[in-house]
Amino acid sequence: MPTILRYKIDSRTDMRTPTSSDLQLESTSETSVRIKDVAKRAKVAPSTVSLALSGNGYVSDKMRQRILRVANEMNYRPKMAARLLRAHSTGYMGLVINAYKADALRSGASSTDYRHVGWQITSFLEACRNEGVRHQVEVIQTPSQEHKGVSELIEGGMIDGAVISGMVESDCPLGDLLRDKPQFPWVSFDEPADHCVLSASEQGVEQAFQYMAALGHQRVAVTFGDVNCLQHAQVKQGFDAAVNHFGLITKPNWIAQFQGSLTPALRKEETQWVQKLLSAKDRPTAIFCGGIGTAAIVMHTAALMGIDVPTQLSVIAMGFGVDASSHAPVPTIVERDHVAMMAAAMSMLRVRLQGRSVEQPVQRFVPNLIHGQTVDRVSK
Repeated sequence: MPTILRYKIDSRTDMRTPTSSDLQLESTSETSVRIKDVAKRAKVAPSTVSLALSGNGYVSDKMRQRILRVANEMNYRPKMAARLLRAHSTGYMGLVINAYKADALRSGASSTDYRHVGWQITSFLEACRNEGVRHQVEVIQTPSQEHKGVSELIEGGMIDGAVISGMVESDCPLGDLLRDKPQFPWVSFDEPADHCVLSASEQGVEQAFQYMAALGHQRVAVTFGDVNCLQHAQVKQGFDAAVNHFGLITKPNWIAQFQGSLTPALRKEETQWVQKLLSAKDRPTAIFCGGIGTAAIVMHTAALMGIDVPTQLSVIAMGFGVDASSHAPVPTIVERDHVAMMAAAMSMLRVRLQGRSVEQPVQRFVPNLIHGQTVDRVSK
């Protein structure tokens, strides 16, 4: 069966977006607290609290997080009118992670490693906790004799709507299910769809190169994977834009594309490329890597060759801080803003659950540049 994780916050809460007129806060105590009480504690206007808790209108991410933190510290949750729940609704919002892999199905392999989506689950649970939303999480594996690789939550009517992470392809069982349920509201997370939240990774990559250029780096290299994958295509797009915009110097053999599964053979191919690149008298001073694993290979190979990172070679990678922190030196990374993306996805889903039209059905978020220990000025 699909892997299903269930979490419940409060049976009295629902998923409707509250309005300023009916959004009140409740606690486990008998004291009734109104929006103006929360506003007083947060030192903002009541209307700002309403906007922050409802997701309607514009409130900066920093302000929204501060208001939500105050509400959580007071142990308050939004009290949403039950009369506005849709008929026969479950009151649950779902995160459905589609780990289905057509290649794994054809080869008979099993898809059981979900470490790469742990941050999605964490940000989803955090958003649900902040907003008092009941929720369930499901990971769909590649079909096998035990299960058919379809969402049990959606097929069984156990959730009212879902944030869906992973591709919904034409030959994917989840895609077939969603097409059979055209009225089911869902929002795609970091994959293109009619309603989706995407990372503008190409802008993050371009900004990373702009930062390196400001430190004096002009000779740059880049690695990425299969450009049929959105993230790797964005890395290439951001690199191309940076070369043009900032007058950077690169060469064909400084641009490497590594495709396929992360096997020992692929890692060996990456290592050989890095060795050849760094052993040349004419070599780049900075390398952007499409993943933390490749960055680790670059740093390890450079160390073996007596090249110091970052004084003689700067390294930046696409990735997540939790992964980067396990390496030494800690890489500087371009990290998708998964917290803001998940909050936006859930806000969009709430609008769809109400049957309203979404003003911005496609939203994009520029990643953050997380400074580590692998970037320095060009040594003279």
